[in-house]
Amino acid sequence: MRSLISLFLGFILLSCSSHDPQVDYTLSWRGDGLGVSISLESRKDTFMFTYGSDAGGQTDQMSWIQHFNVTRGDVLIDSASRSFAVVPADGGAEFSYVVRCTLPDDYGSPGGCLMDMFRPDIDEKMMFSRTENIFLLPASKEDADAQVSVTWESAPPYPVFCLYNPDGGTSGFKGKVSDISFSVMAGDPLLTVDTVVINGHENYLVTALRKNAEENKSALKPFFRTFYSSITAFWEEKYEAPYSLLIFPFRNNTFEVTGNGFANGFVSRYDATADTILTQNRRDVFTHEMGHKWLNNGTVWFAEGFNEMQTGYQLVASGLEKPDYFAHYFNHALSGLQRNPYKNVPGEKAEDRFWDDGDYTWLLYWRGFCYAFHLAGLFEKATGIPNAWRPMMQAVKPFLADFSADKFIDAMAEFIDRDLLEKDYRKYIVEGRDFDFLPENMPSGCRIIRHADGTPELLITDSIAFSKHFN
Repeated sequence: MRSLISLFLGFILLSCSSHDPQVDYTLSWRGDGLGVSISLESRKDTFMFTYGSDAGGQTDQMSWIQHFNVTRGDVLIDSASRSFAVVPADGGAEFSYVVRCTLPDDYGSPGGCLMDMFRPDIDEKMMFSRTENIFLLPASKEDADAQVSVTWESAPPYPVFCLYNPDGGTSGFKGKVSDISFSVMAGDPLLTVDTVVINGHENYLVTALRKNAEENKSALKPFFRTFYSSITAFWEEKYEAPYSLLIFPFRNNTFEVTGNGFANGFVSRYDATADTILTQNRRDVFTHEMGHKWLNNGTVWFAEGFNEMQTGYQLVASGLEKPDYFAHYFNHALSGLQRNPYKNVPGEKAEDRFWDDGDYTWLLYWRGFCYAFHLAGLFEKATGIPNAWRPMMQAVKPFLADFSADKFIDAMAEFIDRDLLEKDYRKYIVEGRDFDFLPENMPSGCRIIRHADGTPELLITDSIAFSKHFN
């Protein structure tokens, strides 16, 4: 009887699993665009897809989708919300479209970096796109684990790197929706993929360098090994999947550098005329983007601001810089916050206006960085631990994937007085008031002075005590 029950239960499980959603994508090169065919298997009466995102302040995403054609089932399109309600026929649906978008050859203004980062750019010369601008993706969180496949029927006439399939290029891929939903693909005649072994595990340096290719890769590889080894040790991370550094030129933009971090890699766009890639500023951006492997969820003040704190900390902890570099890095945030015309705007408004204005964007980076530094001082005062940043981050690590301010305060309240935490969070993050930086709450070995114009500056008063923060 027991074996019959087991067989019956097994039949039920197999029957249910066979009806899990399956989404198959077929890509085809069209010369000036990328064709996408989608085959869906689903028992739902209506299956919701979404296209693109608001990242970069884009507003014309639906214009990138052309020649939409349905051959099985029905599709109802809401352009305002970029949503697609698919009504399967007999458990399935099939439809196709072409993504057609490129950047004008002469746009190249500094503000155009958002176009380069967040718009698909596809033609016979090069290709770059975030995957949410290629694939219609299942909209429901419950479908994040749905099975997907990606097949290239025809590829561009140059090498293509897909972050979701880092060692496969345009070969077939099978995985989950979550694997392809926040990723990137890039192609270029000069694209190369170099294996970088870190602690016995393969990772990838992906470049399409216009100048001094071998010299630049020779500098990038040891930086990658040093920093990635240090930050994974900090987070006590296991090497479960390759991590990729995709360093890709702007088409024409002369903006020095910008970046976008993902769970299994980052992409950085840079001025293609540059002779040297690993300048100090670009290196700092690269380290910031690597930090987004861990700090990539939650509100902007945490995901970006605390990642700025992590960047300054890890540059020193990894041995790439000395402790006084942290002071230099932090002072840049202090002066930027002081000069920002929106420095006292409430947090909710700053989040809502994040893509509207560069000053709103940087406001949350710098405000979050200052708040992280302030909490590090409170943590040290409460616990006596000078290297406060590590135990602070270990305390919030369990809920990084599902971050909320309440969970953050709960975690910090294990070490710092809750009333003080809630008061300071409301004061600095919610209301946007100026940071006090009281001497008694500062991390050891340093203090804040204020110049005549009100700009604060971090000074190291005891180099030995200050260096202990990075041990």
